[in-house]
Amino acid sequence: MQNWYYKIWTDAIVSQRNKRAEHTSWKLYTIVPMSVLQGINLFTFFYWMRVIFSKNLLLMMPVGIFHAHPLNGFISVVLTFVIPFLLLNYLLIFYGERYEKLIARYGSNGGRLYRKYTLYSLGLAIIPVFIKAAFFS
Repeated sequence: MQNWYYKIWTDAIVSQRNKRAEHTSWKLYTIVPMSVLQGINLFTFFYWMRVIFSKNLLLMMPVGIFHAHPLNGFISVVLTFVIPFLLLNYLLIFYGERYEKLIARYGSNGGRLYRKYTLYSLGLAIIPVFIKAAFFS
């Protein structure tokens, strides 16, 4: 499993570096989308666990800082599904220029693996919506 994680990451890094060669912020253009995709995968997993096991299972950490409910919801989503993956990915991939060693070890697939991961992640997130709309509305 660890090999797939690093293979997807190295493919994403090489792909983004090639696209944004003149920009210095290619790291940001890599870590944010990957972290959001991982957050979507976690949300999909939580959603399925909620459907299968319990209707009372929380999907995200509730936040009640502001009086505006949408702002609290946004912060809750970011704290639950984005920030943990940003930190984890930074420590595992970018800290100490570790990505250079990973690229040398795992190489790149020309962005194909990164695109497949994106499509599978988004597809798995959309499937429950279609199932709910088709059978439970």
